[in-house]
Amino acid sequence: MVRIDPSATLSITVTKGCAMNCPHCGGHYLKHMIYVDDMEKHIGKYSSFLISGGMLSDGRIPFEEYMLKLYALKQRYNLKYNFHIGFPENTPFEIESLADVVSFDVFGDSTVLESIYNISRTPQEIIETVMPLEVKKVPHITIGIMGGVITHEYKAIDMLSNYFDTVVLNVFIPTARTEFQGCTPPTIEEVEKVFRYASEKVENVVLGCMYPRGEYRKRLQEKIREYIGFLVKPVEKSNNLGDNTYDFYGCCAFRV
Repeated sequence: MVRIDPSATLSITVTKGCAMNCPHCGGHYLKHMIYVDDMEKHIGKYSSFLISGGMLSDGRIPFEEYMLKLYALKQRYNLKYNFHIGFPENTPFEIESLADVVSFDVFGDSTVLESIYNISRTPQEIIETVMPLEVKKVPHITIGIMGGVITHEYKAIDMLSNYFDTVVLNVFIPTARTEFQGCTPPTIEEVEKVFRYASEKVENVVLGCMYPRGEYRKRLQEKIREYIGFLVKPVEKSNNLGDNTYDFYGCCAFRV
């Protein structure tokens, strides 16, 4: 199993806010990202970057304004980019020449997607928007995104298994000052079943970087170990040889 420390990749936002105010996020996670205008200050300490941002009301992330800047920095410093693309209606070909990898979220039920993001996309439309990109593509599913309730996850895995051999699975985190702050994550047993199912459908199952901390994290890693090939943020950092290092440093999408 590949143990991954994602902190070597810095998260960059191309927006200063988000129009969505989604019930699971409320713009909270955007606040911890570095604005793209300040990105160059961090080059040297970081050589790989997650390029994302708040979505516009149509689900698109407005990368266009910063394409020339990102291209110049990539060429000058030999950087690597993982573009997290939101839910664009049209294939974002503008990022194709810049992206080393593209990360995208998948919903197996359009009603769940609409409940969270207030945009209308079918699962097939999400896939068809991404597939034309001639770059590595890594799908993500958030287990229990509907306030901790299992809804679309199995359908999403079934759909993805027709196109991809890898899936990154995250787990809903109740986040303060959001609509879902009073909810609880899905039970360890529920999440374990999703991971088991995914391992039967795709070759590479990844426990991503977004899942609850503390005792939940420890128990989850113990329960799903046999179903995953990649583990982000392992509780136990040493391997069987006692080596206190990770196997890979950076966003998991670069490695899987």
